Amino acid sequence: MNRKPLALVIFAMLVALSPAAFAWNPAGHMAIARAAYEQLDKPRQQQLVAILKQHPRFAEDFAAAMPEGLSTEEQDRWIFERAAAWPDVARNLPTADQLKYNRPGWHYIDLPVFLDDDARQKIQPPPFDFNYPTAVHDANLNAVQALKKSLAELKDSQTPEPRKAVALCWILHLTGDIHQPLHGAALFSAGRFRQLPMGDKGGNDIPVHESAGMIQPPQKANLHSLWDNMLGTDSAPTAVKSLADAIVSAHPKSSLAEPLKETKIEAWSQESNAAAIKSVYSPDILAMVKANESHPHTPLPTYEITDDYLAQAKPTAQTRAALAAYRAAGLLGE
Repeated sequence: MNRKPLALVIFAMLVALSPAAFAWNPAGHMAIARAAYEQLDKPRQQQLVAILKQHPRFAEDFAAAMPEGLSTEEQDRWIFERAAAWPDVARNLPTADQLKYNRPGWHYIDLPVFLDDDARQKIQPPPFDFNYPTAVHDANLNAVQALKKSLAELKDSQTPEPRKAVALCWILHLTGDIHQPLHGAALFSAGRFRQLPMGDKGGNDIPVHESAGMIQPPQKANLHSLWDNMLGTDSAPTAVKSLADAIVSAHPKSSLAEPLKETKIEAWSQESNAAAIKSVYSPDILAMVKANESHPHTPLPTYEITDDYLAQAKPTAQTRAALAAYRAAGLLGE
Protein backbone atom coordinates (compact mmCIF):
# COMPACT_ATOMS: atom_id res chain seq x y z
CA MET A 1 0.00 0.00 0.00
CA ASN A 2 1.50 3.35 -0.95
CA ARG A 3 1.66 6.27 1.43
CA LYS A 4 -1.31 8.35 0.22
CA PRO A 5 -4.00 5.63 0.44
CA LEU A 6 -2.62 4.63 3.85
CA ALA A 7 -2.95 8.23 5.04
CA LEU A 8 -6.54 8.29 3.81
CA VAL A 9 -7.33 5.09 5.73
CA ILE A 10 -5.77 6.41 8.93
CA PHE A 11 -7.59 9.72 8.53
CA ALA A 12 -10.95 7.99 8.02
CA MET A 13 -10.42 5.84 11.09
CA LEU A 14 -9.55 8.84 13.25
CA VAL A 15 -12.62 10.74 12.12
CA ALA A 16 -14.84 7.73 12.78
CA LEU A 17 -13.43 7.11 16.25
CA SER A 18 -13.29 10.73 17.41
CA PRO A 19 -16.33 12.13 19.21
CA ALA A 20 -17.97 15.23 17.75
CA ALA A 21 -15.98 17.54 19.98
CA PHE A 22 -16.00 21.18 18.93
CA ALA A 23 -15.31 22.79 22.33
CA TRP A 24 -16.26 26.45 22.45
CA ASN A 25 -18.14 27.53 19.34
CA PRO A 26 -16.62 30.22 17.05
CA ALA A 27 -17.93 33.03 19.26
CA GLY A 28 -16.29 31.53 22.34
CA HIS A 29 -12.96 30.82 20.68
CA MET A 30 -12.83 34.26 19.07
CA ALA A 31 -13.71 36.07 22.30
CA ILE A 32 -10.99 34.19 24.20
CA ALA A 33 -8.50 35.09 21.46
CA ARG A 34 -9.58 38.74 21.50
CA ALA A 35 -9.12 38.92 25.27
CA ALA A 36 -5.67 37.33 24.87
CA TYR A 37 -4.76 39.77 22.07
CA GLU A 38 -5.47 42.75 24.30
CA GLN A 39 -2.99 41.40 26.86
CA LEU A 40 -0.13 41.55 24.32
CA ASP A 41 1.92 44.64 23.54
CA LYS A 42 1.59 46.24 20.13
CA PRO A 43 4.86 44.92 18.64
CA ARG A 44 3.97 41.34 19.60
CA GLN A 45 0.45 41.73 18.21
CA GLN A 46 1.89 42.88 14.90
CA GLN A 47 4.46 40.09 14.86
CA LEU A 48 1.85 37.38 15.43
CA VAL A 49 -0.58 38.79 12.85
CA ALA A 50 2.28 38.94 10.34
CA ILE A 51 2.85 35.23 10.93
CA LEU A 52 -0.85 34.49 10.44
CA LYS A 53 -0.82 36.31 7.11
CA GLN A 54 1.58 33.61 5.90
CA HIS A 55 -1.02 30.91 6.60
CA PRO A 56 -1.20 28.49 3.63
CA ARG A 57 -4.95 29.03 3.42
CA PHE A 58 -5.02 32.71 4.33
CA ALA A 59 -6.75 33.80 1.12
CA GLU A 60 -9.51 31.18 1.35
CA ASP A 61 -10.11 30.92 5.11
CA PHE A 62 -9.19 34.37 6.39
CA ALA A 63 -9.32 37.10 3.73
CA ALA A 64 -12.42 35.70 2.00
CA ALA A 65 -14.28 35.37 5.30
CA MET A 66 -13.36 38.75 6.77
CA PRO A 67 -16.32 41.05 7.51
CA GLU A 68 -16.45 44.22 5.45
CA GLY A 69 -15.89 47.68 6.83
CA LEU A 70 -13.17 46.90 9.36
CA SER A 71 -10.33 49.34 9.91
CA THR A 72 -6.76 48.11 9.48
CA GLU A 73 -6.43 47.70 13.23
CA GLU A 74 -9.74 45.85 13.42
CA GLN A 75 -8.72 43.61 10.53
CA ASP A 76 -5.57 42.55 12.39
CA ARG A 77 -7.55 41.82 15.52
CA TRP A 78 -10.12 39.84 13.53
CA ILE A 79 -7.37 37.76 11.86
CA PHE A 80 -6.09 36.84 15.33
CA GLU A 81 -9.62 35.95 16.47
CA ARG A 82 -10.26 33.92 13.32
CA ALA A 83 -7.06 31.98 13.92
CA ALA A 84 -8.50 30.63 17.18
CA ALA A 85 -11.51 29.20 15.32
CA TRP A 86 -9.61 27.97 12.26
CA PRO A 87 -8.88 24.38 13.46
CA ASP A 88 -12.65 23.84 13.46
CA VAL A 89 -12.86 25.40 9.98
CA ALA A 90 -10.31 22.77 8.91
CA ARG A 91 -12.86 20.02 9.62
CA ASN A 92 -14.78 21.04 6.50
CA LEU A 93 -11.98 21.68 4.04
CA PRO A 94 -11.63 19.64 0.84
CA THR A 95 -10.34 16.15 1.60
CA ALA A 96 -6.75 16.82 0.57
CA ASP A 97 -6.51 19.81 2.90
CA GLN A 98 -8.30 17.96 5.69
CA LEU A 99 -5.53 15.39 5.51
CA LYS A 100 -3.00 18.19 5.91
CA TYR A 101 -4.67 20.22 8.64
CA ASN A 102 -7.61 18.52 10.35
CA ARG A 103 -6.70 16.67 13.55
CA PRO A 104 -9.90 15.39 15.21
CA GLY A 105 -8.15 13.85 18.20
CA TRP A 106 -6.19 16.97 19.10
CA HIS A 107 -9.17 18.86 20.48
CA TYR A 108 -9.63 17.04 23.77
CA ILE A 109 -8.18 14.85 26.50
CA ASP A 110 -11.06 13.05 28.18
CA LEU A 111 -9.82 12.38 31.70
CA PRO A 112 -12.23 10.11 33.58
CA VAL A 113 -15.19 11.10 35.73
CA PHE A 114 -16.71 8.09 37.49
CA LEU A 115 -20.42 7.71 38.09
CA ASP A 116 -19.88 5.94 41.41
CA ASP A 117 -17.50 3.66 43.30
CA ASP A 118 -18.70 0.67 41.27
CA ALA A 119 -17.52 2.38 38.09
CA ARG A 120 -14.27 3.45 39.71
CA GLN A 121 -13.49 -0.15 40.65
CA LYS A 122 -14.56 -1.81 37.38
CA ILE A 123 -13.41 0.73 34.76
CA GLN A 124 -9.71 1.30 34.29
CA PRO A 125 -9.12 3.95 31.61
CA PRO A 126 -5.70 3.78 30.00
CA PRO A 127 -3.01 6.06 31.43
CA PHE A 128 -2.76 9.47 29.79
CA ASP A 129 0.51 10.67 28.31
CA PHE A 130 1.09 14.41 28.70
CA ASN A 131 4.56 14.40 27.18
CA TYR A 132 5.85 15.84 23.92
CA PRO A 133 7.94 14.77 22.05
CA THR A 134 6.39 11.32 22.11
CA ALA A 135 6.56 8.14 20.08
CA VAL A 136 2.85 8.50 19.30
CA HIS A 137 2.02 9.45 15.70
CA ASP A 138 1.17 13.17 15.42
CA ALA A 139 -2.41 12.43 14.39
CA ASN A 140 -2.95 10.53 17.66
CA LEU A 141 -1.81 13.27 20.03
CA ASN A 142 -4.19 14.43 22.74
CA ALA A 143 -4.90 18.11 23.37
CA VAL A 144 -2.07 18.56 25.88
CA GLN A 145 0.53 16.93 23.63
CA ALA A 146 -0.75 18.79 20.56
CA LEU A 147 -0.51 22.15 22.30
CA LYS A 148 3.07 21.40 23.36
CA LYS A 149 3.91 20.36 19.79
CA SER A 150 2.42 23.54 18.35
CA LEU A 151 4.32 25.71 20.81
CA ALA A 152 7.56 23.96 19.90
CA GLU A 153 6.94 24.58 16.20
CA LEU A 154 6.11 28.25 16.70
CA LYS A 155 9.26 28.84 18.75
CA ASP A 156 11.60 26.92 16.44
CA SER A 157 13.50 29.32 14.17
CA GLN A 158 13.74 26.55 11.57
CA THR A 159 9.96 26.24 11.19
CA PRO A 160 8.76 27.79 7.88
CA GLU A 161 6.43 30.77 8.33
CA PRO A 162 3.34 29.04 6.84
CA ARG A 163 3.78 26.15 9.26
CA LYS A 164 4.24 28.60 12.14
CA ALA A 165 0.93 30.19 11.15
CA VAL A 166 -0.86 26.85 11.37
CA ALA A 167 0.83 26.14 14.72
CA LEU A 168 -0.29 29.54 16.03
CA CYS A 169 -3.89 28.75 15.10
CA TRP A 170 -3.66 25.52 17.05
CA ILE A 171 -2.09 27.24 20.07
CA LEU A 172 -4.97 29.69 20.30
CA HIS A 173 -7.56 27.00 19.65
CA LEU A 174 -6.18 24.32 21.96
CA THR A 175 -5.64 26.69 24.86
CA GLY A 176 -9.34 27.41 24.58
CA ASP A 177 -10.27 23.76 24.12
CA ILE A 178 -8.31 22.58 27.15
CA HIS A 179 -10.25 25.03 29.32
CA GLN A 180 -13.67 23.77 28.20
CA PRO A 181 -14.66 21.35 30.99
CA LEU A 182 -16.02 18.72 28.60
CA HIS A 183 -12.74 18.68 26.69
CA GLY A 184 -11.08 17.40 29.83
CA ALA A 185 -13.67 14.88 30.96
CA ALA A 186 -15.68 11.81 30.02
CA LEU A 187 -18.17 10.05 32.27
CA PHE A 188 -17.63 6.34 32.92
CA SER A 189 -20.10 3.94 34.46
CA ALA A 190 -20.10 0.17 35.01
CA GLY A 191 -23.06 -0.33 32.67
CA ARG A 192 -23.86 2.26 30.01
CA PHE A 193 -20.63 4.20 29.70
CA ARG A 194 -18.00 1.52 30.04
CA GLN A 195 -16.54 1.90 26.53
CA LEU A 196 -12.84 2.64 26.60
CA PRO A 197 -11.43 5.16 26.05
CA MET A 198 -14.54 7.25 25.33
CA GLY A 199 -17.11 6.79 28.11
CA ASP A 200 -19.95 9.21 27.34
CA LYS A 201 -17.72 10.95 24.75
CA GLY A 202 -17.37 14.14 26.76
CA GLY A 203 -21.13 14.52 27.26
CA ASN A 204 -22.04 13.82 23.63
CA ASP A 205 -24.07 10.77 24.70
CA ILE A 206 -26.22 12.60 27.25
CA PRO A 207 -29.23 14.17 25.50
CA VAL A 208 -30.53 17.45 26.86
CA HIS A 209 -33.23 19.99 26.19
CA GLU A 210 -32.86 23.67 26.91
CA SER A 211 -35.41 26.39 26.25
CA ALA A 212 -33.04 29.36 25.91
CA GLY A 213 -32.16 28.63 22.27
CA MET A 214 -28.48 28.05 23.02
CA ILE A 215 -28.23 24.90 20.90
CA GLN A 216 -28.87 25.68 17.25
CA PRO A 217 -29.57 23.08 14.52
CA PRO A 218 -27.80 21.17 13.05
CA GLN A 219 -26.11 20.75 16.42
CA LYS A 220 -27.27 17.73 18.37
CA ALA A 221 -28.86 18.67 21.67
CA ASN A 222 -26.56 17.05 24.17
CA LEU A 223 -24.53 18.04 27.20
CA HIS A 224 -21.43 18.70 25.12
CA SER A 225 -23.09 21.05 22.63
CA LEU A 226 -24.71 22.90 25.54
CA TRP A 227 -21.29 23.66 26.98
CA ASP A 228 -19.88 24.52 23.56
CA ASN A 229 -22.37 27.40 23.48
CA MET A 230 -22.21 28.39 27.15
CA LEU A 231 -20.26 31.61 26.47
CA GLY A 232 -22.56 32.85 23.67
CA THR A 233 -23.39 32.13 20.05
CA ASP A 234 -22.95 35.38 18.08
CA SER A 235 -19.59 35.57 16.26
CA ALA A 236 -20.15 39.01 14.68
CA PRO A 237 -17.27 41.41 15.53
CA THR A 238 -19.34 43.61 17.84
CA ALA A 239 -20.71 40.58 19.69
CA VAL A 240 -17.25 39.03 20.07
CA LYS A 241 -15.95 42.34 21.47
CA SER A 242 -18.81 42.48 23.96
CA LEU A 243 -18.21 38.89 25.04
CA ALA A 244 -14.46 39.39 25.43
CA ASP A 245 -15.04 42.59 27.42
CA ALA A 246 -17.52 40.77 29.66
CA ILE A 247 -15.09 37.93 30.31
CA VAL A 248 -12.28 40.30 31.30
CA SER A 249 -14.57 42.59 33.28
CA ALA A 250 -15.98 39.72 35.32
CA HIS A 251 -12.55 38.18 35.84
CA PRO A 252 -9.73 40.73 35.78
CA LYS A 253 -6.29 39.18 35.76
CA SER A 254 -5.66 40.20 39.36
CA SER A 255 -8.65 38.15 40.52
CA LEU A 256 -7.14 34.99 39.04
CA ALA A 257 -3.62 35.52 40.34
CA GLU A 258 -3.51 32.23 42.22
CA PRO A 259 -4.65 29.85 39.45
CA LEU A 260 -2.52 31.75 36.93
CA LYS A 261 0.56 30.65 38.86
CA GLU A 262 -0.08 27.19 37.37
CA THR A 263 1.85 27.03 34.11
CA LYS A 264 1.77 23.29 33.38
CA ILE A 265 -0.54 22.59 30.45
CA GLU A 266 -1.52 19.17 31.80
CA ALA A 267 -2.67 20.84 35.02
CA TRP A 268 -5.03 23.05 32.99
CA SER A 269 -6.73 19.92 31.62
CA GLN A 270 -6.99 18.53 35.14
CA GLU A 271 -8.63 21.77 36.23
CA SER A 272 -11.22 21.27 33.48
CA ASN A 273 -11.85 17.75 34.72
CA ALA A 274 -12.46 19.11 38.22
CA ALA A 275 -14.79 21.77 36.78
CA ALA A 276 -16.73 19.04 34.95
CA ILE A 277 -17.18 17.12 38.19
CA LYS A 278 -18.35 20.24 40.00
CA SER A 279 -20.43 22.06 37.40
CA VAL A 280 -21.17 19.81 34.39
CA TYR A 281 -22.18 16.43 35.77
CA SER A 282 -24.72 17.67 38.29
CA PRO A 283 -26.20 15.31 40.89
CA ASP A 284 -29.43 15.18 38.87
CA ILE A 285 -27.59 14.14 35.69
CA LEU A 286 -25.65 11.48 37.56
CA ALA A 287 -28.85 10.24 39.16
CA MET A 288 -30.50 9.97 35.75
CA VAL A 289 -27.61 7.93 34.38
CA LYS A 290 -27.55 5.72 37.47
CA ALA A 291 -31.30 5.09 37.25
CA ASN A 292 -30.81 3.79 33.71
CA GLU A 293 -27.73 1.65 34.30
CA SER A 294 -29.70 -1.60 34.24
CA HIS A 295 -30.78 -0.96 30.63
CA PRO A 296 -27.58 0.32 28.99
CA HIS A 297 -28.82 -0.22 25.44
CA THR A 298 -32.01 1.80 25.93
CA PRO A 299 -31.59 5.49 25.06
CA LEU A 300 -31.25 7.80 28.03
CA PRO A 301 -34.18 10.11 28.74
CA THR A 302 -33.59 13.72 27.76
CA TYR A 303 -32.34 15.83 30.63
CA GLU A 304 -34.11 19.18 31.00
CA ILE A 305 -31.64 22.01 31.58
CA THR A 306 -32.92 24.20 34.40
CA ASP A 307 -32.25 27.82 35.25
CA ASP A 308 -30.44 26.62 38.37
CA TYR A 309 -28.12 24.49 36.24
CA LEU A 310 -27.28 27.44 33.98
CA ALA A 311 -26.81 29.74 36.96
CA GLN A 312 -23.88 27.60 38.04
CA ALA A 313 -22.64 26.63 34.59
CA LYS A 314 -22.30 30.05 33.00
CA PRO A 315 -19.97 31.55 35.64
CA THR A 316 -17.84 28.40 35.48
CA ALA A 317 -17.58 28.70 31.69
CA GLN A 318 -16.68 32.37 31.93
CA THR A 319 -13.97 31.71 34.52
CA ARG A 320 -12.48 28.97 32.35
CA ALA A 321 -12.56 31.32 29.35
CA ALA A 322 -10.77 34.08 31.27
CA LEU A 323 -8.05 31.67 32.37
CA ALA A 324 -7.69 30.48 28.77
CA ALA A 325 -7.28 34.06 27.54
CA TYR A 326 -4.66 35.04 30.10
CA ARG A 327 -2.77 31.79 29.66
CA ALA A 328 -2.83 32.06 25.86
CA ALA A 329 -1.34 35.54 26.17
CA GLY A 330 1.31 34.12 28.48
CA LEU A 331 2.23 31.43 25.98
CA LEU A 332 2.46 33.90 23.12
CA GLY A 333 3.94 36.91 24.85
CA GLU A 334 7.54 35.77 24.55
